[in-house]
Amino acid sequence: MEERTIGRNGSSRKGSFRFGVGVDGKKDHTVVELGSIDTHKLLLSGGEKEKKQQPLINSLSSRQMKSLSALCDSILPSVDHSVHTSDESLNKFYRISASMAGTPELLGGVISEKLKHPLTGLLKLSLWGLSTWFGTLILCGMGCVSTKFPFIHSYPELSLQKRQEIMRSWSLSYIRLLRLLFRTIKLLTLLVFFTQTDESEENFSWKAIGYCGPDPKFKAQLKNHFLDGKSKGAEDDKEDEDAEEVIGPLYKGLVHLNNPRDIAADALRRLGFSVSVNRRKHKAAANLSSPSLVIQCDAVVVGSGSGGGVIAGVLAKAGYKVLVLEKGGYSARNNLSLLEGQSMDQMYLNGGLVASDDMGMFILSGSTVGGGSAINWSASIKTPQHVCKEWCEKHGLELFESELYREALDAVCEKMGVQSEIEDEGFNNAVLRKGCQEMGYPVNTIPRNSSSDHYCGWCCMGCKDGKKKGTSETWLVDLVKSGNGAILPGCEALKVLHKKMEGRDRKVAGGVAFEFEYKGTKDICVVESKVTIVACGALCTPALLKRSGLRNQNIGRNLHLHPVTMAWGYFPDESASEVWPEAHKKSYEGGIMTAMSSVVGEFEQSGYGAVIQTPSLHPGMFSIVTPWTSGVDIRDRMRKFSRTAHIFALARDKGSGTVESPHRISYRLAGVDEKNLQKGIEKVLRILAAAGAEEIGTHHNKGRTLNVKQVSYHEFEKFVKEESSRPLADLSTPLCSAHQMGSCRMGSNPKQSVVNQTGETWEMEGLYVADTSVFPTALGVNPMVTVQAIAYCVAQSVLEVLRRKRSKINQPTMVESPPKFKFTFIFFIIFSLSLGLVSFSLCIASEIKRNKKEDLRWNGRLCHLPSSPAFGLGIASLVCLALVQSIGNSILFKNCCSGGKRNARFKIPIVARILLLISWVGFGIAVILLIAATSMSKRQAYGEGWLKGECYLVKKGTYAGLAILILVTVGSLIGSGLLTMKTNKADQGHKIHAQTGETRD
Repeated sequence: MEERTIGRNGSSRKGSFRFGVGVDGKKDHTVVELGSIDTHKLLLSGGEKEKKQQPLINSLSSRQMKSLSALCDSILPSVDHSVHTSDESLNKFYRISASMAGTPELLGGVISEKLKHPLTGLLKLSLWGLSTWFGTLILCGMGCVSTKFPFIHSYPELSLQKRQEIMRSWSLSYIRLLRLLFRTIKLLTLLVFFTQTDESEENFSWKAIGYCGPDPKFKAQLKNHFLDGKSKGAEDDKEDEDAEEVIGPLYKGLVHLNNPRDIAADALRRLGFSVSVNRRKHKAAANLSSPSLVIQCDAVVVGSGSGGGVIAGVLAKAGYKVLVLEKGGYSARNNLSLLEGQSMDQMYLNGGLVASDDMGMFILSGSTVGGGSAINWSASIKTPQHVCKEWCEKHGLELFESELYREALDAVCEKMGVQSEIEDEGFNNAVLRKGCQEMGYPVNTIPRNSSSDHYCGWCCMGCKDGKKKGTSETWLVDLVKSGNGAILPGCEALKVLHKKMEGRDRKVAGGVAFEFEYKGTKDICVVESKVTIVACGALCTPALLKRSGLRNQNIGRNLHLHPVTMAWGYFPDESASEVWPEAHKKSYEGGIMTAMSSVVGEFEQSGYGAVIQTPSLHPGMFSIVTPWTSGVDIRDRMRKFSRTAHIFALARDKGSGTVESPHRISYRLAGVDEKNLQKGIEKVLRILAAAGAEEIGTHHNKGRTLNVKQVSYHEFEKFVKEESSRPLADLSTPLCSAHQMGSCRMGSNPKQSVVNQTGETWEMEGLYVADTSVFPTALGVNPMVTVQAIAYCVAQSVLEVLRRKRSKINQPTMVESPPKFKFTFIFFIIFSLSLGLVSFSLCIASEIKRNKKEDLRWNGRLCHLPSSPAFGLGIASLVCLALVQSIGNSILFKNCCSGGKRNARFKIPIVARILLLISWVGFGIAVILLIAATSMSKRQAYGEGWLKGECYLVKKGTYAGLAILILVTVGSLIGSGLLTMKTNKADQGHKIHAQTGETRD
């Protein structure tokens, strides 16, 4: 198998392009790390220059790469367009194929290292199969057969026309596997092709499709700021002002653990945290028993998004020490690239490459400091009243109709500066509003957490000026300014640590173990805390809870995704229509979400309908939802990018799925949700036409379009009804999700939920969940305000717990080994040893008193044996042995396995289990032999012998052998108990160290 290294520049040949893939592309220093470094100079230079991103290793074989290149060139072939235009940028756009741009090499690296989907192996197998004639025959059918030798050809050997015909047949095939293969290749090829950039951070196709790349105002703004800073000197006050304006307000609270341990520890100590550094003498890898750092705080929050950010800010502002762990990195304002590919890789979960297990749903989720609030579309809608009523009445959650929740909604909206004014509406939203007004549909202005003049279409890649008030601009600012908190980016939680406390029914959360990258390897640290809050999103929270030992059956279930499907309308730059005069606006500019229609919302009926809104689509995302029918057609559609408006329908889904991890998501669109989306798309097509679109269409694989200006009313109605009634759950139409919720839902009992209405888990005391995973059902609108309000309420509950803990003088301590357990084991040993010796003695006595040969009487025809004392002695021995085995095992299992309400739950070690097995085997053999021998010691009258009237004597040494077997049986049982007790004491101490990080060198 060949390996290729694909770096920033893709292949090594001239003119190749790169795709942003590194997660450590930019280093954001903080004041606590810099020490005496001149921070003003650092700010004026824009921070440390982007480090060279780590290349992706392409591990695909030459055969697989040959197939991949052929597939990519089938999607995007080289087309001679010179006869149609003299525009060089357009000619270049059509002429350069995917392989000429270096896309297959880049894509090979993405498949090898970035793609974590469970079907990745099937994709690799398909690539190999297509490189062979028999594999191509299986996947392509008669399309690979020709009259030329060798008659059946591999996919790369076929002509371009044949390859495209095969791709087209896959997209419409009745075989789901072929539709899946088409969708995967199309998605990955187009995404990489339209997001890869050269060294100048440009893509050759952008000019042809009317895309400007990163916001040009941002670069000018940054440059002017630096020039102003140089002219005004480096006063201390100005330094802080510059830092906050350019880098963002969190720079004083960020601590990067990829620095040397002592530097990181000192930074945390300066922020008021107690830190222990493990100075290992040997270069052994860190583990839970011996973490690199042990940090102590009042509360640890896993996740910095709309849930974790809120609760961290509230607790820190109240005076408690709070540590925030964030899996993603930190993208400072001045380091935002605003490049689609690089931003997705650095700020989205798994680089934006997340999908359901059948590829039926594309899923976008934030993974950066600020979480989803850093890259969402600004919509700030309060929890609808009908949802609050449902959650209260049907799920028994009085919280959602309480005064506390109403106060929480107002508090979070005030913090984010939510308002509904618009100075200039963007292209997509203006289309939606205009179309709704023309059709008489209800249309509302969406409240947003940004200012009225925030005309920015790049906020899905981070907010360049901080006008969008995500948690990194609000709640986390409270955390930093309070002086009571720190944020650790690039740290992924491994498990919640817990312990058993005397007098508690449940385990008690005691902190979090997490890992981070240090000098190219994974290092482990431990946070000890009084309370633990998990808020890493509906896709990641269930996996963390399960890794932490929680077994609630609802964890990972009830996943709702707010499925979305779109339609589009093309508005030419220069339209003669008076209905649509705004020819200067572009589809990717302006406020992302400002208008919304609830024409199919059913808010007053079932509460389960669909809302109609607009998305943010830059070239990469635009291309993957656009239908592909040929290499020429996809380019023709992309040429219209800047003037193609997209509007989507979002369903409040009744159906649900499951999630084991972000890479294992199972979700199938329910029939009722499909119908709601179909109703929504019907309205969307009418809205686009009413707004003045020249062409309209959906994203179905057939790729049908309608020129609205050239058809009759009947033709228009037929098109709308046919396109809106197409099935959506068969991989023929892309479905997307930007909202995930419900996978650890809140409820009134543990049989139906994971947490109670305070946010605390049913299974573990002191462990709270505060993210969208606690939603009892799908919400139906954008969830940012709702999750922040829930987190605000959870924070009040956590504050009460912390206040109680602070007020207590004597805190409960971990019980090494409960006294009751010790006394029970002492009783077990004395009891077993005593009865075991009695049983042994009785067997010895039986051996002495057993019937012998001289006791046998014979009348010439029949035999006779008198009753022997061994009969009673044997029965007594059997009873004693049975009591030892039954009571002894009962004590052992009760205390070591099932546990009592106040007793620790211990495990029986392996060696003890072997001894226990020996004990049971010995007991079984002893019982059988004792029953047989004892029955032979009973009186055997003439003609009434032991078997068939014959007399039997107990063989010499039988009872003596049984006595020894009894010693082995009882000894094994006692040995198992002693070993369990001894090992448990050592294990308990080990667990304390592993859970709290007290192991030190």
